Amino acid sequence: MRHRPFDQIPSGPDLPDVVHAIVEIPKGRRNKFEVDKATGLTKLDRHLYSSSHYPGDYGFV
Repeated sequence: MRHRPFDQIPSGPDLPDVVHAIVEIPKGRRNKFEVDKATGLTKLDRHLYSSSHYPGDYGFV
């Protein structure tokens, strides 16, 4: 299995109240990033060309 940079991120400083998260889609942006399963790195997955944008942060813990 390849090294994944996200495996090195600690869970959080004050579990379960404060945790670290990876945001794939930042609030108000039109870019969607995704973790590449082959490399473990994030890459631009798509860009919305309409006037729409993402209303909230989206990602994983």
